[in-house]
Amino acid sequence: MIRSSLAVAGLLLSLSAPVSAADFVLDKPHTQAEFIAVHLAVSQVHGQIPLISGKATIGENNLPTAINATFDVTAVVTNDANRDKSLRDSYFDAATYPTITFVERQAKGTPAAFTLTGDLTIHGVTKPVTLKAQVIGSGIIKGKKQIGYNATTTIDRRDFGMTFGPLLDGALIVGDQITINIETDAIEQ
Repeated sequence: MIRSSLAVAGLLLSLSAPVSAADFVLDKPHTQAEFIAVHLAVSQVHGQIPLISGKATIGENNLPTAINATFDVTAVVTNDANRDKSLRDSYFDAATYPTITFVERQAKGTPAAFTLTGDLTIHGVTKPVTLKAQVIGSGIIKGKKQIGYNATTTIDRRDFGMTFGPLLDGALIVGDQITINIETDAIEQ
């Protein structure tokens, strides 16, 4: 009787104990950082900035407890070589500020809908941002746990010192409000 009580108590303790966090790497081929900007006040332009490196610690319910990601501004792509060069040279000043970084401070919510707050550094300026995020799915692939996420936020590029903005026929070539969408797969190490 005492043994079975101890066994039940041990089982209950193991079920109520917090799940330990695990280290993950963000998978470069399956991570996209997309930005969307209004062009000439009449259309939207989409571009991508590739991941250089990314690490995450993921805890209970597949929510990240720490993320550190770096993106390569020198490789920005919008499917127009002239626009890409203008973005790198005039807007991002990629020769001086070749990367964008995000460092998580906190995640709150459930896997279906959580907020991810952290420090975003663009153009040498660091500002706090909040992204709306969700877990897309998870599974064991090739023997390792893999979790998919998406997240989105909107920033004002001027807050990051990106004030370059010529006009064409009275309209900004690139609008000030920029939407950022991130899709990533995190693979347990």
